This record gives sequence, structure tokens and C-alpha cells, in this order.
Amino acid sequence: FEDNALIIDVRNEADFKKNHLKGSINIMAKTENDKFETWLGSIVKPEEAFYVVLNSVEDKDEILHRIAKIGYENQLKGILTLDNSSFESTEILDLKDFKNNPDQYTIIDIRNKSEVEEGKFFDNAISIPLNELRDSEKQIPTEKPIVVHCAGGYRSAAGSSIISNLKNNAKVYDLSEAVSQFK
Repeated sequence: FEDNALIIDVRNEADFKKNHLKGSINIMAKTENDKFETWLGSIVKPEEAFYVVLNSVEDKDEILHRIAKIGYENQLKGILTLDNSSFESTEILDLKDFKNNPDQYTIIDIRNKSEVEEGKFFDNAISIPLNELRDSEKQIPTEKPIVVHCAGGYRSAAGSSIISNLKNNAKVYDLSEAVSQFK
């Protein structure tokens, strides 16, 4: 890869957390209803080159079609799958500790502004919409471990991977679907 290459990993969250390329962003493409195209277009800037990590070679045509739906096919530099090599992994949040000590974490709410206006899940959360996250490094404190959440768990996979890239030495956790326990 070129230095600072943008890598979009479309595999499911569990596979991504177990093993992923350093610096990659997890935008899951699990079903046709998951809004992969929307989030790809809001996270990857127009004309910005990127690579894609697939779950398997069989997914290639579908993912290429979905990328082409938003006109990003010319920005795609390459497609790859991961073999059995080990790369990076992501630590899983100790949910019990988080529930008992939420003040010991920096909580980042990546929902859209209109969603946050309807109500916060955590009073002390910092609100940064997912589409603004890559440009928000200075807004994210790192004195405490960081927990990222959205409304249902899909976007927080992308958000936590983006923040991990922005804040290399910080502990960053994805609240994922466990956010439903705090609604």
C-alpha cells in the first residue's frame, strides 16, 4: 500500500475485530439494507483513493456493484482478502465495568445531530457525527478509554475504527449492539 492508504474493510464486525489491517476502517457490507453505500460516501471523500478488504473472493462482484452505485469505482485502487496471517486485533469492551463506571470513559456519540437532539443515551457523551469523525481528531480527548456508540451498533464499528486510527495510543472500544441496554 501507499503510505497512509485508506483501507475500507467490509467484513462483519467480529471478523474485523479479530484480525484487520492496521489503519483500516470497518464499514460493514452484510446485507443490501445496511446502507454501506451511504456510509462509504460519507466517510470516503469524493476523489479519495481507497482499497477494500472483502470477506471472500465471492463477494467481489457485489461489493464492486455497490461501490459503483455511488460513483466511487474509479477511486478504488485494489481489492483484497486476508489469508490466515495475523495483523491487528481490537480489544473488546468490558461491558460490566463500563456499566458500573461510565464516568471512567470518554463516550463518543456518532449519531447524526437530529438523532442526538431526540435524546442522549449518556449525558456526558461528546457528539461527533460519523461523517465528520475523520476531521475531528482535536475534539477527542484521550485521558480515559474511549467508548463509541451509535443508535443500533452498525455505525459504531466504523466510528471506533476511525477513532483508533486518529488516536493511535488510545484505548478505543465499540459499544456495538450493547447500546440497546442503555436506551
